[in-house]
Amino acid sequence: MLYSIQNFLLNFAVGPAEYIGLFLFGILATTMIPLSPEVAAVGVWKLGMPIIPTVATLLLGNYFGNVINYWVGTLGKTWILEKYFRINPKRLRKANMWFEKYGPPILLLSWLPIIGDPLTIVPGLVKYSFKKFTIYVLMGKVIHYALIYGLSAWWI
Repeated sequence: MLYSIQNFLLNFAVGPAEYIGLFLFGILATTMIPLSPEVAAVGVWKLGMPIIPTVATLLLGNYFGNVINYWVGTLGKTWILEKYFRINPKRLRKANMWFEKYGPPILLLSWLPIIGDPLTIVPGLVKYSFKKFTIYVLMGKVIHYALIYGLSAWWI
């Protein structure tokens, strides 16, 4: 099923909607749904779409997907953690101190498969600054797509 969703969005991206499809693909690929923005980027580049607009579109889509994760973390704190798991405020302060000490550089790796999506939930959970979250996540995405482009230009 996920393969079908990925193919539909990629066909949508290279068809009539181009950048809208890529944007939606970028969002879905970073909201705990196992899709590959790397495959999408290289695929549309091979089909002749320009590099800079496709990178910008996927990057913004990925960012908005990570923002959704951030807000899920924010909601999860109040709804799930306190109500159902009974995690007390002292533990949340401790998690916040841990994230303040180690967290921000970790967000540069928010693009990693499997662990990247949950990494962007934690800042919302500990009420980390949304502005700082945005800076780190966008820096990580720029590095990610630069690496993809460099590797694809060398490899393909």
